[in-house]
Amino acid sequence: MQTKSQNRPKFRLWIFAALGVVALLTVACDRKTKKQAVKLPPPDVQVAEVIQGKVPIVMEFSGTINAIKTVNIIPRVSGYIDERHFEEGTFVKAGDPLYLIDPRPYKAQLDAYQAQLKLDQAGLAFWVKETKRYQSLARQGAASKEKTEGTIAKRDELLATVEKDKADIENAKLDLSFTNITAPFGGRIQETKINVGNLVQKQRDVLTTLVQMDPVYVVFNISRSDVFEIQLLKRQGKLFETEDMRIEILLPDGSTYSQQGKINFISYQINPTTDTVLVRGIIANKKDQGVGDFDLIPGQYAPVRLILGQDPAALLIPQPALVESQIGRQVFVVTQDNKVESRSVEVGRGYQGQWVIKKGLKKGEKIIVEGTQKVRPGVVVNAKPYAPKNA
Repeated sequence: MQTKSQNRPKFRLWIFAALGVVALLTVACDRKTKKQAVKLPPPDVQVAEVIQGKVPIVMEFSGTINAIKTVNIIPRVSGYIDERHFEEGTFVKAGDPLYLIDPRPYKAQLDAYQAQLKLDQAGLAFWVKETKRYQSLARQGAASKEKTEGTIAKRDELLATVEKDKADIENAKLDLSFTNITAPFGGRIQETKINVGNLVQKQRDVLTTLVQMDPVYVVFNISRSDVFEIQLLKRQGKLFETEDMRIEILLPDGSTYSQQGKINFISYQINPTTDTVLVRGIIANKKDQGVGDFDLIPGQYAPVRLILGQDPAALLIPQPALVESQIGRQVFVVTQDNKVESRSVEVGRGYQGQWVIKKGLKKGEKIIVEGTQKVRPGVVVNAKPYAPKNA
């Protein structure tokens, strides 16, 4: 009969054999798994070539819409306001009547000057005849020199008086015309500050304000660093002439305003407080037919795009190809042997669904546009041409 101590070596041998079998099975499975992993096909990606193209050179600034003309309507004659001819806040045309000052005192003054002119003209006619008569008598020796010279002086005095009367009449006509206050230009009329029946003093009281709406100014400031960049672009021959540069305005909904403007003033002097240069453009202010109002309002904030010139050989890539990472902006380049290479890039502005690449890529290189999440540097990929989804 065997004891427990005699059976123990056989039991241990059996355990070691079992563990060996398990180890062999584990190694075999591991090798099989690795072999299967190696056999996975390369991931499919869509690639596009880095291309060169003509791209407008654009800078963006914060601007303000200003009225070209804003004028306070001030009376040129004193008097009582008889009539107001406009609705506050509406658009008026050049020459439209705004106010009427009581014209009766000025009409009476004009009538008085015209009557005085007739009186003085009658006196002048008399003394012209008298002068001729005394000159004739003086040649015959029948009139004294003193008497003849007296008639000439009287005639000349009345000649001057008649001229003064005519000038008084012209001034009276002007004063009478000034009682009808009209719009000096087309624009939006503001609220009235004087009501019918009020007495106004010439050259002093402000009746209302008129603001020109079309065209308008867009004013913005360019920083010194941007000025330096513009000067560099000019030396490279990439800038338009100033009169050919164009201004675009972004509307509050993010769309681009339909009208383009042009630069009409550059200060060419840096403001020491803001370290900027003042630039002013002029742009048509289209009247919206749907609501009957203008698109641009003086005083409003206006993001500005300044189209400075054109880069004839800009490097372009589809915007989805750009990858944001902890080390900056990158793209994945596919080499000739279909391996992935990570490349840091310096990016310019966007243009028609593409990024302008300043540094990091060359024309003709292939970059991954779709499938960037599937790859890492060194991986072999199955590259297919990029097919935009909206194409």
